[in-house]
Amino acid sequence: MLRFTLATALLISLLLSTGCAMFGSSYVKPEVSLANVEMLKANLWEQSFRLRLRVDNPNDRSLPIRGMHYEIYLNNAHLATGVSDQSFNVPAYGSEYFELNVRSNLWRHLRDMTKLVETQKPVDYRIEGHIRTGLLFSPTLTLREKGTLNPADLSF
Repeated sequence: MLRFTLATALLISLLLSTGCAMFGSSYVKPEVSLANVEMLKANLWEQSFRLRLRVDNPNDRSLPIRGMHYEIYLNNAHLATGVSDQSFNVPAYGSEYFELNVRSNLWRHLRDMTKLVETQKPVDYRIEGHIRTGLLFSPTLTLREKGTLNPADLSF
């Protein structure tokens, strides 16, 4: 019985140290950026978009992504909130793209959005949320991405 308890304690400490080593202080957080926005459909009550995001992994080990929670803002107007359970791995020193289908109701922002489309001026965006990585002892990464979109570069 003592051997079983000792073996179990050793296994748990090994797992904990592996998890801490993988995401310890030497771990550099990945960068997430918005690569494209595509409008899928729009009607008076709901609009559907496909966002293409890129994850850049600056680390020497693969980064497993297991899901995320996000909020999206355009020119400080809240566009959408959502979750994704899409799983994928970002290779060491590599990049990976993934897509999110987003639904929103822009009715309350219709006047502002009409002006943006008419003037074709760049649009500031902000994505906030959390990315779940790895398995049991892996951390949740904070997502804070902001930038500017040029309407001429977007797919509609």
